[in-house]
Amino acid sequence: MSRATINRLAMVGMFVALVYALYAYPIADQVVALVDWAQTHLLAGALVYVICVVLATVLFVPGSGSMMIAGYLFGFSLGTVISAIAITLGAQCAFLTGRLVARDWVASKVAGNARLGAIEAGLREEAFVIVVLTRLSLVIPFNLLNYMYGITSVRGGVHLLATGVGMLAPVALYVYLGTLARDIGQILSGAATPTTLGYWIAGAGIIAIITLTWVMHRAASRALERHLPTMESDNA
Repeated sequence: MSRATINRLAMVGMFVALVYALYAYPIADQVVALVDWAQTHLLAGALVYVICVVLATVLFVPGSGSMMIAGYLFGFSLGTVISAIAITLGAQCAFLTGRLVARDWVASKVAGNARLGAIEAGLREEAFVIVVLTRLSLVIPFNLLNYMYGITSVRGGVHLLATGVGMLAPVALYVYLGTLARDIGQILSGAATPTTLGYWIAGAGIIAIITLTWVMHRAASRALERHLPTMESDNA
């Protein structure tokens, strides 16, 4: 099974879990209370969320779930901003950890990795573009890539900015899934009664997310291959 397929299955699993969380008893009451608290105390809620995401990213916890949770808690617009900040800061902390603290450990884990060698060669001339494309293409898992960049020649400022740019589209897609999961959960729990048009919009949103994720992944993978012609990819 390819990494892209695994990522899609994980995304679907997290989406279903979020919907169920608002629908099922006894989890539902606690989830509703958490959402209400986060929306009532936006600053505190955002700060707690950012800290948790940063720690989770450094500890190799997958980021797709945290992005969906941002949409679940804060809605699409605010959730996208907060999640983008959190994911970018988390990636930068992992990058610095790999560079300053765990360099030898990271080097031993990625020794002989052909993709990293190709990326390192590309970074010397197009660091910003390469970092952006690797974030979009997912040729290397997000959490591992954070640490791997720590042992490359890319500068910290370039990594921070390029990661923020590269992750903006994926963050927006996952955050939207989180808001959609909350809406569907409210429908199933009886807290909301949408019109027929609402059901069509929800269905179209899910299809659009799946399509956009696939198109973005394919386009970025092909662009990366053009910049790194020696890199072997399983995403073609």
